[in-house]
Amino acid sequence: MKTKQQPNNYWNFGWVLIMIVVTSVVQIPLNFMAHGTTLNRGLWAAGYLVGFAVAIALGAWIFRQVHPVHWQRLTRQDWQLMVKGYVFIIAAEIVLNVVNNVFFGETSTKNNTLIADIMGHSSLTLVMLSLTAVLASPFLEELTFRGILVGGCFPAKMFWIPVITSGVVFSLVHQSDNIISWLIYALMGGTFAYIYRKTDKLQTTIILHGFNNLIAVAVMIATLH
Repeated sequence: MKTKQQPNNYWNFGWVLIMIVVTSVVQIPLNFMAHGTTLNRGLWAAGYLVGFAVAIALGAWIFRQVHPVHWQRLTRQDWQLMVKGYVFIIAAEIVLNVVNNVFFGETSTKNNTLIADIMGHSSLTLVMLSLTAVLASPFLEELTFRGILVGGCFPAKMFWIPVITSGVVFSLVHQSDNIISWLIYALMGGTFAYIYRKTDKLQTTIILHGFNNLIAVAVMIATLH
């Protein structure tokens, strides 16, 4: 996505805070899907999906206000950068997971453990969480932490400060319980921000984020079964 030049606007940080709250609120129905009658569980599931749809629509609207764009197709260079970014994320996760296991005795981050636990509550929560993790959360989180935060809160010529800020804020909302887990998500978010800043196309990080979540969800489901 190519952009028009926009003046820096620090008030846009307020939109980021609003979207972070919204991102947390849409997860609430997951806590009620495993209990109650079939009708009640179905209503909570429907509310969960509607909540994501509304949240993504809100994020897209805010993004267009703070960072006007017009659509541009991905190039070969964009895809190559996405592949390199994904390889870096996986390599960093492998190394840091080993360190996390050695120093903290954890084989998975607290965030992934919580997700796996929720997925194990019922078949409905497994399906709903899997769907949104792959098809909805990447849109919502990339609009928030890359599109609005990086694209709307920092000058276009500024590079490393918004990249690092995006990584830090992204990690803060992923419930890490030690510095290594925190670093895993900070590097992931920072890599997404790096790719977004390099390409100025939000679809690059949405696709990459979705693919990363797809692999993570597949591993979790395989472990549960």
